[in-house]
Amino acid sequence: MRILLIALISLIMHGFSASAQQERFIVSQYNTDNGLPQNSVKDIAFDEWGYCWLATEMGMVRYDGQRFVTYGPSEIPGLKSARLAGLTSDARGTLYARLYGEQILKVAVSGLHAAPAPVLLPKWSVHVGLQGVAVDDRRMLDKLADFYNHLGQNPFLFSSSISNKEIYLRNENSLLYLSPELKAPTKIREYTSGKPEYAIFAGQFLVCILPGNRVEAWKDGRLISGHTSIGGPLASHAGFLSGDFHAFPGHDGLYVYTGDDLYKVILRNGRLHAEIELEGVHVPFLSCIRFLPGQQTYYLGSATDGLFVVHKKQFTAPRFSSPVLDQSLYAQAKLGEDSLIVRNMLVSMDRPPRPLPIDIGIGPWFFAPGNGALYYEQNFKLNKLYIASGKSRVIASGHGMVHMSLADKGQYFFGSASGFGKLVNDKAAGYKEFPQKTNILFARQIRPSYFLVCTEKGLKWYDYERNRIDKSVLESMPIRTVYAETADKIWISTYGKGFYLLQNKKLYHMPTGPRQALTTVHSFIEDGRGFFWLPSNNGLFKVRKSELQAFAEKRLDKVNFFRFDRTDGLPTNEFNGGCDPSYLWLKDSLLSLPSMKGLVWFYPHKIKPYYPDGGIFADSLTVKGRSIPFNTHGIALSPDFKRLSVHVSSPYFGNPENLDLEYQVAGLDADWHKVEKNGEITIASLPPGDYKLLVRRNSADSPDSRAQFVLPVEVQPWFYNTWWFYVFCICLSVGIGYLLFKRRLTKLQKEAQELENVISARTRELKSAVDDLAKSEMALLESNRFKDHVITMVLHDMRSPLRFISLISGNLLKNHKQLAPSDLDAYLGDLHMGTQNLLGFTEQFFMWISTQQQGFKISKNLFSLNALFEEIASLYKELFKVNHNRLTIVRTDLECISDYQILSVIIRNLIDNANKNTTDGEITLSCREENGQLLISISDTGQGLNDEQIALFMSRDRQTGNRGTGSLLIHTMLDYIHGSISIASQPGKGSTFTILLQNLNQFDTSGQDGSVPGGS
Repeated sequence: MRILLIALISLIMHGFSASAQQERFIVSQYNTDNGLPQNSVKDIAFDEWGYCWLATEMGMVRYDGQRFVTYGPSEIPGLKSARLAGLTSDARGTLYARLYGEQILKVAVSGLHAAPAPVLLPKWSVHVGLQGVAVDDRRMLDKLADFYNHLGQNPFLFSSSISNKEIYLRNENSLLYLSPELKAPTKIREYTSGKPEYAIFAGQFLVCILPGNRVEAWKDGRLISGHTSIGGPLASHAGFLSGDFHAFPGHDGLYVYTGDDLYKVILRNGRLHAEIELEGVHVPFLSCIRFLPGQQTYYLGSATDGLFVVHKKQFTAPRFSSPVLDQSLYAQAKLGEDSLIVRNMLVSMDRPPRPLPIDIGIGPWFFAPGNGALYYEQNFKLNKLYIASGKSRVIASGHGMVHMSLADKGQYFFGSASGFGKLVNDKAAGYKEFPQKTNILFARQIRPSYFLVCTEKGLKWYDYERNRIDKSVLESMPIRTVYAETADKIWISTYGKGFYLLQNKKLYHMPTGPRQALTTVHSFIEDGRGFFWLPSNNGLFKVRKSELQAFAEKRLDKVNFFRFDRTDGLPTNEFNGGCDPSYLWLKDSLLSLPSMKGLVWFYPHKIKPYYPDGGIFADSLTVKGRSIPFNTHGIALSPDFKRLSVHVSSPYFGNPENLDLEYQVAGLDADWHKVEKNGEITIASLPPGDYKLLVRRNSADSPDSRAQFVLPVEVQPWFYNTWWFYVFCICLSVGIGYLLFKRRLTKLQKEAQELENVISARTRELKSAVDDLAKSEMALLESNRFKDHVITMVLHDMRSPLRFISLISGNLLKNHKQLAPSDLDAYLGDLHMGTQNLLGFTEQFFMWISTQQQGFKISKNLFSLNALFEEIASLYKELFKVNHNRLTIVRTDLECISDYQILSVIIRNLIDNANKNTTDGEITLSCREENGQLLISISDTGQGLNDEQIALFMSRDRQTGNRGTGSLLIHTMLDYIHGSISIASQPGKGSTFTILLQNLNQFDTSGQDGSVPGGS
């Protein structure tokens, strides 16, 4: 009986232990019910891009953490069979698959963002064994090929390759070894008793395990001494010792599976030692194992039941369960480092829970001041429980209690739904109605007598002593909870409206996270490592405080909220809040949170979130249901396409909510849209143009190019929207226009010719009339100009003789009675000479007038200049006496060929001007020959000319008038005889006018028609 009792107790304890152990793990099974094509998983491997590959009897299966994609003969051209035997990677990480029938597949990508897929390789391009690495050394491959071609009745179906230079071949009885030094595989061991299990240890050496814990380790074809057995719990495991086990290679050791337990064998102090890894995890016919350290996850293949994914739970519940602790829980009160009170239970970390003699319902509020007492509300009364004795008493009315905190020594503040008061020696005192009529939901004391109060109408800063609200924010929202990180940095959670940061008097609305889960945050839990833990009604979130701060400062446009939910081992996704306290820290930084299904315990510093870090790839592209090849340069679509479907994937084996792929069609809009759970992106239609399909992870703002998928998309325009069609239309329009223009032009030309004939006749008539009018106008203009010249010259040239005659006649009239006869004769002689001179001038003047007539021709003759000078001197002899001037003529023998009268008029004008502007001076008339030209100079010692007067004399751009008329006449006459004039003068010292004439000794016929050279 005693033996039976002991056995029964052992069985019960074993069952409890197994049950408890099973709860430590999250086991997910995949089979034909949820994605696998067949339930025989022969091997498991991960490629260099992070995808998981499964070898099955119905194809090679790729798993990205959410979906399975199968590749068989219909997907791989040339593949003869869908039955895979194993998967192996080479030293570079390239993954290969071995099929029955000796065909080999290689996992490769066809482009930058194309998802990896298997391709068929030629026979013996690589050797894929059961364990170890794929062999691609050409010499070793030739030896293996020759060996397999000459096998007899005892084939060696299995191989284990440590490297390209160390290969082991085996069957049930024998072990062979091949190296570069050997010509063919050589037998190194034969087993006659027991069935050995082989496994490569950490990629270093081959381990052979026999029943009875007998071990042989092989390296370079030789036994390694010291590895003869495995220590640890396996050494006493009955199933292992009897040979009921399987061995599998591992990345840092090897694994042994016996019963329902998985052991890991490692080297400890130079000897093989076993440690339990998974206890009580039943996998029927376990065929393969892969462990990913980054995920802390085991992938176990079953020959009959598919794929098992096992990882340890990171969240637990109290060690000892209770029906009460499995219900919805709210407020907790901490009693010590390892115990708390929730609802009516005293819960400890290492002891069974103990019920307390209280009945508080859901318990929205607790207060444990640390003196062995507990304050709580029951039946609308404030009660105090002495925990050690279990006795309680009512101390005050307490309807709607929401808060208690320390005041002075032995005193406590308490808050209800409508006001605040104090407990003094466990008696209510100093109760004050809240200044604003609103329901108080939560309160936090931030300094003595000063509270942050969460109400249905916003957050209030409340001064108890003055019973005054100093400030209020978010007055239109109910406030769930508040956390004052500093006096100027306060985190505020609303009920259903999201959470906010109030910093430096500015309010920032924070993002509401995946699925809008953070519209209600129950608590802001700071872990001391720069993170907030945020329990909500839809999961638990971990977020960097620095990212929230950067979002508020607009340095980030999104925040990475890492989500934990039931897939990570939580009993529920819904946590509870609206209670005080809403979370507790226990011993060793164990965090306790209330939820709808009991307490959730975990160590925040021990939880390492598994963030998605794989690339984003395109599985397939289909247009109107037809698959098209993937091209990194992009795809071109016809304008009538109706549906573009892109299947994308990213290898991630954690919580799918944290992958959170989103896409944008750049060039169409700037919005980002969620990718469907099946990874399909569907674009119904696009107008012609160039676009980019962008896919990214919303959970991370990583600069890594793998975190974003870019597919250029060109939608070709309709033919009538192409440039060549536009050019054609333009050319056609131009051609039609040209033909119409030519036709119209021809018609217009004909009409114009007829009109031109009529106009020509009329034009000739008009032209004749116009010509007559023009001639009349020119004659009139010429006549007017001639009159102006005549009047001007008459007034100018007659002035001097008339003045002389007037002077002589005046003297005679005045003095004729007193004059002696001789003087009278002299005066009369002078008067006669003056009239003679006036007569001569008049004759010359009328001669000059004749030169102005149409058809006038100058008369060029050869004459002596000295005679001309003497004639002019005699004309001005008496006039010179008036101004007491002397005329000096420098005798010359030079002759001139020109118009005598015109030259005389020019010189007389210059002599007359010199006489007028000189008093008691000398006027000199001379000439000389220089460089074939004749220079006639008239010099005086009179007033001289300044620069402005010289410029005025030389200017032709002025009208005929009383001043300067002589110079215009001089220039006109000089033009007739092709002469020019220059002036040299100094104000106050006199002037010299020099006439320059051409053609001294030859006749010149130019200008004989009376025309005046240009410039006149």
